[in-house]
Amino acid sequence: MGETVKVVLDAYWWADGPPSLRHVLREMVFAWSTEFPDDELVLVARRGADTTDAPVGAVIERSALWPQALLATVAVARATSRHRADLVLTHNFAARATGSSRSAIYLHDVLFATHPEWFTPVERAYFSRMVSFAPRADVVFTSSETEASRIRERTAARRVVAIGLGLSRELLAASSDPDPRLTPGSFVLTVGRLNVRKNLGTVLRAAVASGELSAERPLVVVGAPDGRAASLDNDTASAIADGRVLFTGFVSEERLRWYYESTALFICLSLGEGFGMPPVEAAALGADVLVSDLPVFRETLGAHARYVDPTDVSAIAVAVASMLKNGEWMPRRPRPAIAARHDWALTVRALRDEITSPSRAVDA
Repeated sequence: MGETVKVVLDAYWWADGPPSLRHVLREMVFAWSTEFPDDELVLVARRGADTTDAPVGAVIERSALWPQALLATVAVARATSRHRADLVLTHNFAARATGSSRSAIYLHDVLFATHPEWFTPVERAYFSRMVSFAPRADVVFTSSETEASRIRERTAARRVVAIGLGLSRELLAASSDPDPRLTPGSFVLTVGRLNVRKNLGTVLRAAVASGELSAERPLVVVGAPDGRAASLDNDTASAIADGRVLFTGFVSEERLRWYYESTALFICLSLGEGFGMPPVEAAALGADVLVSDLPVFRETLGAHARYVDPTDVSAIAVAVASMLKNGEWMPRRPRPAIAARHDWALTVRALRDEITSPSRAVDA
């Protein structure tokens, strides 16, 4: 490949869809456009999707194919052939390269293969195609070394490279929007969907068991039920009823930033992640963070968090109580080192360098 690269990208989630998938897609495209303005980007989006905010100069193609697996593996491949592209880049489901092009995939995780109990039968049947399609790609990209190891173990991918994830540009640029119900330092925060894998039920039980919650210092939950839902016990139901637990549902980037900056403690006790962005965001914006003792969190957070067994309610309750009793809450300052490490420019450079390397092209 020469200095200018023509890339066809799977843009199925450009306008709407799962927030994490949409976030990765959009951030990657905008960072690519900024870092490599001479490259030609072709976005294959759904028919009717609003792409008016796409980077200037990007070519937009439309497809009626559904679900995302079909658009990624069929429509994107066709566009690659029509445009004689150098590279085809899809998400989760790999497309075959055509002609002299190379195929890359960003595979978020294969947790469904190691922990099928966290997913519904329909989800497992759909996601299983990710594993069978992975060998189509010349290279599989993912977010962490932890997930790269899992993908190598569970797929026949030719090459797997961890290139990280960046913090949201919108979040970092947002002005804080205070929640009028709360004051800084007067609440505990968790972000995640109410499903089995996110382990939110345990967060709720442990926070209630800590004895530190009250209507004046509630646990704020940003998220909504999704996938295989977790059940709530009577104590948790009572805490929701009396205001010790507040569910916000979806919030803006401005409100989320204020929560991160103003919380007395951020908790994330997920049972498994490919990366896990919320605790990284919280730590980057200065929050004290309590997370599951998982290899991926050790990789992404290092010394910027306290670790606990995510299945031990008593140990979690003790950790919550001790972290909330560390003294009077003071305004938090961002941690620039975390933001510098998790930067979309670094991710896109690593991706492009890998796929355009002459030695890699020979290997493929």
